Amino acid sequence: MSFLNGISTGHTPSGQNGRGAQNPAILELIPEQKTGSFRWHQHDYPAAIACWNYHPEYELHLITQGAGRAMIGDHIGTFAVGQLVLIGPDLPHAWFTPLSEGEVLRGRDVVLQFSQGWIEGLIALCPELSGLTRMLAESVHGLEFTGGQALAHAEALVALGAQSPGQKLASCISLLSALSQSPWRRLSTGRDRSLPGGAGVSGAARINRLVRQLLTTDPATIRHETIASSIGMTPSGFSRQFRAVTGETFMSFVQKLRIGHACHLLATTPMAVTDICREAGFSNLSNFNRVFLSLRGCTPRQFRQQSHLITAPHFMVRPLSLGASERRLQEA
Repeated sequence: MSFLNGISTGHTPSGQNGRGAQNPAILELIPEQKTGSFRWHQHDYPAAIACWNYHPEYELHLITQGAGRAMIGDHIGTFAVGQLVLIGPDLPHAWFTPLSEGEVLRGRDVVLQFSQGWIEGLIALCPELSGLTRMLAESVHGLEFTGGQALAHAEALVALGAQSPGQKLASCISLLSALSQSPWRRLSTGRDRSLPGGAGVSGAARINRLVRQLLTTDPATIRHETIASSIGMTPSGFSRQFRAVTGETFMSFVQKLRIGHACHLLATTPMAVTDICREAGFSNLSNFNRVFLSLRGCTPRQFRQQSHLITAPHFMVRPLSLGASERRLQEA
């Protein structure tokens, strides 16, 4: 059954509790594909592999259930069912969904992973696939596919799981070719590709717990001094520890949370920009506009005008229905 059956526009409400990032990003070891050219799999959330991670392979990632915040490179923003993203090599990424205690989202993530060597060799062998080159180069920023075509591509990615090996190969190539001709938007600026470390184990654990909490907190309520005090640290000591663990300043992290929340409101509500400014946690409109332009490359009003092109649709859908073979997480 199609996981996009029963679509209606809207957004999925978030809960109060959640699972979050583990910083610094960990290296995910993708199993070597001895009997196939790439790896297709589906996993639940939470799961051991659903963490802040990076790897040398390309990754096409689809969300089939839930909503929350995504962290992709230096991008922090909301996501919902139907988001389809291409992650380039070594780009840290994770999707965090607020959950109730004991809650599990079955089959939330559908993932296609393939190596640089395989795709580059394929392009060299088949000149007809040279159109993939630009998309692959751009994927170092994380690419979110947008518009109505993204729905068809999501369906095609899901369908790979039930196909025979030969069909999978043909469908994978067809899907990548179609994606290269589809609209997308960059998520990460690419300015900060570091994979930071450098904090003590105890301090890093406290910061990690804090990041998990902040990802499910109203960004307008976050205050530097209050947060530092809550984990038993001085503001200056907290700032140093936070940067050592995450690779960026606490204020930069909060600004990304707030701008991500503002983008969600701009794309999904008719609220005035001045009201969104306050709702996101900014005290004045000029500062809001300045930070928004710095992080998004456009003004809030321009973002709203272009949201039908640069923001992936938000869908309320029924969870993906899996057959017995797919529940075993088929891999190709």
